[in-house]
Amino acid sequence: MLYLALWDPPSKPARPKTALDHPLVRHFIENWGHKGDIGFIASNRSGESVGAIWTQLNDTSPGEGYGCSHPELGIAVIAKHQGRGVGSGLMKHLIEDLRHQASGLRLGVHPQNQTAISLYRKSGFIQYAVGAGEYPQMKLDFN
Repeated sequence: MLYLALWDPPSKPARPKTALDHPLVRHFIENWGHKGDIGFIASNRSGESVGAIWTQLNDTSPGEGYGCSHPELGIAVIAKHQGRGVGSGLMKHLIEDLRHQASGLRLGVHPQNQTAISLYRKSGFIQYAVGAGEYPQMKLDFN
């Protein structure tokens, strides 16, 4: 799911799987399993995983917060299951679970991923910065 979360525009070739080795990507899975690591998997009726969302509340990784100290989240939904409420359901579940555990959430999103940006805005995220590669940086404050 982490590879899917990186999202490449349909007009571009998919990035190599070695992108998962980059420190700003790898931090999402390194040291997973500690207190404060929270994730959910969405499954279809056959038990197939169709989406996932995750964050690490105590993450001390080299992630680029661009001035925001909220935990960073990752989210992915398999393409053939997009547009069916999977991402919205995962987001709602994570937000409800974290509302009293964290000050908020943050994420970076590919500027061409309008479907994801729309989901984040509907979930209450606002853009607060523009990161490397012109990626919008979005946050959701819980207070």
